Amino acid sequence: MGKLADNIIVQGIGEEIDVINQIRIDKYIENISIQDVNLEKAINELNEAREFINSPEHILGSFVTKHGEVAEVFDVRFGNADKLIRGEVPNYSFDGVGRTAAEDYLKNNLPVQSKFVQSNLSMDAVLGHLDKYPDFVQNGGTYSIPKDFYEQIEEWMKLSPKELSNLPASEGGGLARNVVERIHELEAKTGKSFSELITPSQVNYDQVQLNRAGDTINSKEQEIIDVDGDKREEYWRMSRESIEEGLKAAGIAAAISAVLSFTTTLISILKGKKKKLSELTKEDWQQIFKETGIGAVKGGVSGGVIYTLTNVAEMSAPLAAAIVSATLGVATQAIKLYKNEVTFDDFMYNILGVATEASISAVGAFAGQMFIPVSGLGAIVGSIVATTILNIVKKHIFSGGFYELVKQAHVEKQFSDEYKPLLLAFERATSEWKRIDYDISTKLRPYINQSESAFGEKIGDLHNYIEGI
Repeated sequence: MGKLADNIIVQGIGEEIDVINQIRIDKYIENISIQDVNLEKAINELNEAREFINSPEHILGSFVTKHGEVAEVFDVRFGNADKLIRGEVPNYSFDGVGRTAAEDYLKNNLPVQSKFVQSNLSMDAVLGHLDKYPDFVQNGGTYSIPKDFYEQIEEWMKLSPKELSNLPASEGGGLARNVVERIHELEAKTGKSFSELITPSQVNYDQVQLNRAGDTINSKEQEIIDVDGDKREEYWRMSRESIEEGLKAAGIAAAISAVLSFTTTLISILKGKKKKLSELTKEDWQQIFKETGIGAVKGGVSGGVIYTLTNVAEMSAPLAAAIVSATLGVATQAIKLYKNEVTFDDFMYNILGVATEASISAVGAFAGQMFIPVSGLGAIVGSIVATTILNIVKKHIFSGGFYELVKQAHVEKQFSDEYKPLLLAFERATSEWKRIDYDISTKLRPYINQSESAFGEKIGDLHNYIEGI
């Protein structure tokens, strides 16, 4: 393909890279907008909890037992906030649940009973509820106990029977044995394990007491804000350039360039040799596939470099494409110079042409993007128009090459430099001859005057007279 065609293809690749970059940026903006909504919804859940504890007179129970309903509200609101801030569907609900029903709330549409009772770390309360509602577990129900209670029970459940029996009272041995005994009773009644029946609450026992509830919400809000910050940082990292995306861009560019190289080479051979497709020889196809391979390599390299320039150096796609196109052109000319296929002067003039053509193509691509905001199309059309105009200018104004005038001027200067000393010597010789001629004429004038008097004849041409003498 010719240099102008190469420029157009590289600008097209640049536009595709620009699209890849823009898609990534647009996705980041979309993610941040969604995260804004997620944060707002999560904070709204916490505000619901705040509103609830700000009216303690409406909370069931006495002052020392109101924490039970506070725990239910915190489990639902905190649980939903955790889901919402991550963009997930909230799975806690009070919908359809009476304040004195067998369940306190729903989790994943299944009933949950919250038990925040100190006696035997809530296990007595769980057993009492199961005796009152024997079908609760069979209907998919589970129990929620304070998070710190649950963690302590888990540690005790890991002990062997001997270790549990040897646990001293000073280390909670008595309470541990009572709790584990009740858990075994619970497992026997339901046929399910402790982990299947009991889940940890969102909060510890002390965090739902009325004098601590406000601080608990504030701590949860800070936790939600921290998660929000992590999500936004994750989206930022996702929006940044990556090696994987760079390779993807290079692959797309290689494919585009290979297809165009195949097509243009095929058409060139068909037209140039005036053949039909069925008449192509093995050598013809070898040439076609060779050019296709070269095009794929150049396209892949161009795509990778343009991706790097647009993301690392933060260049615009048309400018990056122009730099790549010019670099490839200069490299081609350098190879020709190395092989002695061109002179150094021709090399300099050719790279000037390459740079100008790449620049004009970039300007056209940029303008095309402005006037035709269609992915890939604007840059290609703009580059075609600009390079076509450049061809016209070169053909009709600069006689087939925009740098021909510069080249001609160089030749004339070189000629002038070589013959200038001869011209100066000739000028000095002429000047000297004029001086000698003047001196001779001056010295001979008296004799000429006498000759004119003696012969009565006027001497018109002094030089002829001297030659006659």
